[in-house]
Amino acid sequence: MRLLMLNGNTNTAMTDAMASRARAFLGSAVAIRAETVGQGVPYIASRRDCALAGAGLVASLEGRSAADHDAVLLACFGEPGLAAVREVSPVPVTGMLEASVLSAMQLGARFSIITPGMRWPRMIEDALHQLGATRHCLGITPVVIDDLALPEQRGQARARVQAAVADQQARLAPDAIIVGGAAFAGLTDELEVPSEVRLVDSLDAALAQSLALMYLTRAQATCK
Repeated sequence: MRLLMLNGNTNTAMTDAMASRARAFLGSAVAIRAETVGQGVPYIASRRDCALAGAGLVASLEGRSAADHDAVLLACFGEPGLAAVREVSPVPVTGMLEASVLSAMQLGARFSIITPGMRWPRMIEDALHQLGATRHCLGITPVVIDDLALPEQRGQARARVQAAVADQQARLAPDAIIVGGAAFAGLTDELEVPSEVRLVDSLDAALAQSLALMYLTRAQATCK
């Protein structure tokens, strides 16, 4: 099976980091092809950025054959252009926000979200409304990363996410905490939390769902 990972941020170092985690997560069962969008911004932080990235993602997928890959993963938490990408893609498309929210709801009745960027909470609230998941979300905590060069300054980002996790656990007591964002991929492995706290890495959730969709598509083709 073949998975195409498209990073909507123009940060190639971020793409490489996510691709490395994807290969470790999926193992030899899936061949990973990771690409960085050709137009947009280094890190998506606003609706304007989403619009620019979405156009780039759609352009990068148009004209591709279903024989090129078995699924597409939009490797950015804001899922820029998700509906349009699904419209032009001949194979299943997974988004990190959608996948992590669905996973968190399967893990418990209530969840909270930690994400980079001060403008993200309102954008995420809109996405939750579309998914019908608003009532399940206890809160969204934005973590400032504008002063960091990611993924190089990962240690500083980890410290800020650790503080946000502790705060949400104390104030909200969620069943699951989503750590969302391409910049935060893999940080869940490095956080110190009690065993009862369920952390959902948004990239891991999208990888798991992509794998499930590829197996489902293969099963349906076999049964025909």
